[in-house]
Amino acid sequence: MSEQLQLSTPMKDIICLQSDFLCSKPTDVRKTLGQYFTGWIASEYMASLISKPKSKTVRILDAGAGTGILTASTALRCLDIGCKTVHAVLFELDNEAIPNLEQTLKIVQDSFKMRHGSFSFEIRCEDFITARPDKDKGLQGFDVAAINPPYFKYSLNQSTYAKVVADLYHGDPNIYASFMAVVLACIKVGGQMVTITPRSFTNGLYFKGFREYLLSHSALDLIHIFKHRDKVFNNSDSAVLQENIICRFVKEQIQENITVCSSDCDGSISHAEQKQYPYKLIIDFSNDQRMIRIPESADDAIILRQAENLPTTFEGAGYFISTGRVVEHRALQYITKETWTSNSIPLYRSHNVTPLTTTWTGTHKKEVSFLLNKGHEKHTLENGTFVLLKRFSSKDEKRRLVAGVYLESTHNCHLIAFGNKINYIGVKRGKLTNTEAFGLAAIINSSFMDKYFRCISGNTQVNATEIRIMKFPTREHVNKIGKQVQQLMTNETFEIDLIVNPFLDFSHRR
Repeated sequence: MSEQLQLSTPMKDIICLQSDFLCSKPTDVRKTLGQYFTGWIASEYMASLISKPKSKTVRILDAGAGTGILTASTALRCLDIGCKTVHAVLFELDNEAIPNLEQTLKIVQDSFKMRHGSFSFEIRCEDFITARPDKDKGLQGFDVAAINPPYFKYSLNQSTYAKVVADLYHGDPNIYASFMAVVLACIKVGGQMVTITPRSFTNGLYFKGFREYLLSHSALDLIHIFKHRDKVFNNSDSAVLQENIICRFVKEQIQENITVCSSDCDGSISHAEQKQYPYKLIIDFSNDQRMIRIPESADDAIILRQAENLPTTFEGAGYFISTGRVVEHRALQYITKETWTSNSIPLYRSHNVTPLTTTWTGTHKKEVSFLLNKGHEKHTLENGTFVLLKRFSSKDEKRRLVAGVYLESTHNCHLIAFGNKINYIGVKRGKLTNTEAFGLAAIINSSFMDKYFRCISGNTQVNATEIRIMKFPTREHVNKIGKQVQQLMTNETFEIDLIVNPFLDFSHRR
């Protein structure tokens, strides 16, 4: 059956209202407001996740309603499962969207009347975060919230949003996290919150305080991930590059298992394969980060479980990881295209790093040197042996983790410079030996670690915080791996895996 045939007449009209608004407002204007509109397929799926509330009158909260497609899907879902009386409160800051929003809600109202139900609504044209509706007794105790919050970062020093929700959680990662926090504060115990947001809140230092609040006041019971990020939102918003997920939370509830689904955002979304995993496999309770790990397949879940059996963590094994010190746009006076001078050293960039190896010859068109002028000390390091790890990759790139060995003997200089597009790795005490460096690089480049990292992080950026807490073999095993890797004549992943996997007690193949 085609997607078009599955649409009801009211939903067709609601989609037209959304399309009319999108056509009337330039994409760049909507981007400044953080507006990325939910497509009808995702909207209907999100509504389908809602179970029947026990309240006689179901109260829906929509924070950042746009033209109302999520409230429409949610209200009609409630009607389908036997909730005849529904009241919705909708916040929308953009007054240009209000006429289309009102028309959407009137269509929903008519649908309820035709089925002998009652739908009422209240639109508030104000900023949901600065309004802090959770502090208004009349705006508490909601049964359901289905939200697609705006997405944008803001200045901690200049934005009105800075510290507005400091009483709920510490940190100011992104406006969408604040929306989720305030919505959760508005719903009743046992209430349901279904969200479509970037995956970035599931890991990373910036979201640490938010995760602590979220997981302390609700149970995450479902995660839906998408294989293609450009199909999640309305077609007019296809330029969205963030990896997005749909989640369902239940306030103040204890959960034993979490369901993980994966699909394209198309007609197959409702038939996605579902797997249930123990709550403690998905939520990492072994440290204070409370990261949410998402295995995209049964194979990934096997890797995640196997990683849990490793004896230590990267940091626990005695390694450190830091971001390269040279932020090029802030250090332009030190950077020169003249790659061989008596007062300069090599500056390693991302392109210099390949699996197991690093190369800087001074002849590549992208290669530059770093001048040892006054003040260079905060940008440079004492020359030594390190493992260099790329910090950035695209989601669709074959590998997320790419690490190469930089040997102290590579250059005859007492200092070295690494750009901030790479991380450098060493040992906390003493110096990293060549053998151990090759062992470290091999483990990081292995298929096992790459897939394990993808369970931890959906970001294209490889942050030091995630690497530090990753489960890891002992240094004894790292050295044993290194001895074998030094004999390799190739950096092919398959050959690396043949050496690394036995030490991880891992033999599974896709």
